[in-house]
Amino acid sequence: MKKLISVIASTLLATTAFQHSAVAADATEAQKAQMKANSEKMEAQATANKKKAEAQSDAVKAQASANEDKASAQADADKKAATGAKATTGAEASDARNDAANAQTKANKKMHDAQNKADRKKREATNDANVAQAKADEKKVEAQNDANKKAAEAKVDAAKKQ
Repeated sequence: MKKLISVIASTLLATTAFQHSAVAADATEAQKAQMKANSEKMEAQATANKKKAEAQSDAVKAQASANEDKASAQADADKKAATGAKATTGAEASDARNDAANAQTKANKKMHDAQNKADRKKREATNDANVAQAKADEKKVEAQNDANKKAAEAKVDAAKKQ
């Protein structure tokens, strides 16, 4: 009788140990899935951050270019205005004033166009950054959903083995 009880107890211990190891293996799969999801989420966010930085850099470059164009256009207008001071006759002075006015009008248009171009680039950069972040968020959600699914499957497998 003692041998029979000993065999039954031994069998129960072995079965319990096997069930615990199966549950631990399932939990490990869920942990691996979560670690993979975390890695994918971090990678997606890093990609989005990189695209945001590139977009911001493009916007800064566009504004710098616009500022240069504006300064150049204003310098041209100022040169024309300075020639008026050198005029020796009334006709020359009148012509110089007309040239200066036309140059200032052109400069104003160039400055306006340059700023509009920079603003458009900034809007595009902001949009690109938003799209990149939305894609990253979508990837993060998908990765987390995969991890959650694997964890749920592991729980079901563990429950079946008990």
